[in-house]
Amino acid sequence: MKTARRRWLASVPGWAALCSARLPALGTARLPPAAGLAAGSTAPAASLLFPGSASAQRYPAGPIRILIGFSAGGAPDSALRLIASRLERALGVGVVVENQAGASGTIAAATVARAAPDGQTLLFGVAANLAVAPAVHAKVPYETTRAFAPVIEVARGPYVWLVRSDVPARTMPEFVAWARTQGGRLNYASPGIGSVHHFAIERLKQICGLDLVHVPHSKGMYPGILAGDVQAMFDSMPGPLPYISGGQVRALAVTGPRRLAALPDVPTLNELGYADIGMSSWWGFVAPAATPRPVVDRLNAVIAQILSEPDVRATFAKWGIEPSPGSPDAFGQLIADEVAAWRERVAKTGTRTD
Repeated sequence: MKTARRRWLASVPGWAALCSARLPALGTARLPPAAGLAAGSTAPAASLLFPGSASAQRYPAGPIRILIGFSAGGAPDSALRLIASRLERALGVGVVVENQAGASGTIAAATVARAAPDGQTLLFGVAANLAVAPAVHAKVPYETTRAFAPVIEVARGPYVWLVRSDVPARTMPEFVAWARTQGGRLNYASPGIGSVHHFAIERLKQICGLDLVHVPHSKGMYPGILAGDVQAMFDSMPGPLPYISGGQVRALAVTGPRRLAALPDVPTLNELGYADIGMSSWWGFVAPAATPRPVVDRLNAVIAQILSEPDVRATFAKWGIEPSPGSPDAFGQLIADEVAAWRERVAKTGTRTD
């Protein structure tokens, strides 16, 4: 029986060549022509053996939708739109950026988690909706490490401590001294309860001995500080730059180990004698889980190329953002580490909500 089957297979045109062929890496496989196929027309055979390869060859099949969980004009949004305009040219399809603000970015993340795993819907994720919110809120409808396929980390950066321009303090020590005389009447903004900004300012309050009241602004923090509803806030670059240059807010300190090239006169917390808050912003692209790896790899390569372009790097440097592209696996490891770290931090502070 086996001998007869081998004889029959040997009679199939192209079978011997197919068995002896050395196949290249996944995503570039070209098989010898089989019966019924024109020479060089290998896609059907490749798609049978390597479905992911066929997906990469067809990708993208149409416009790409990129969701972001925060309002337009913020720091992550500015970086995303810079990348999206170049991604559109690189892939030859439309790229639509959609802001679904609210719930610390989890509304947008949940939408992407439910999307078809074909690479046509992506999330520009941040620490808040990929690591912090799932640790804080029990009802977040996704588990980050299972719901998403990491694509590429884009950037990391510090936070800038901002105050309204009418605050009677021009330095961080002056602000700390003045705030201590206000008896808990000062407010600060964050994108929401359990956001990185929220935790960062609560940590700053501990470090500096401040009594500030939290006022969440899920639709954007700048309207609150410009209207006078709050007097201070943390934000990541490049969000503060137009408001600083416009004289509407004043930057008093930055987190992290060094000053920012974009704000060379603003000292770090460490320089001023305060402990650092130990938190930073990070952003990157993820796709729905089960997105074919060849599609993920193509997106990774294209976005990495965009981040290496001199004009993009120059813009990021002007904004005080440090590009940090790497492999999908490296970004996945960062996310896993951050998820674990935030779960531990939340457990110690008892801030998890039901």
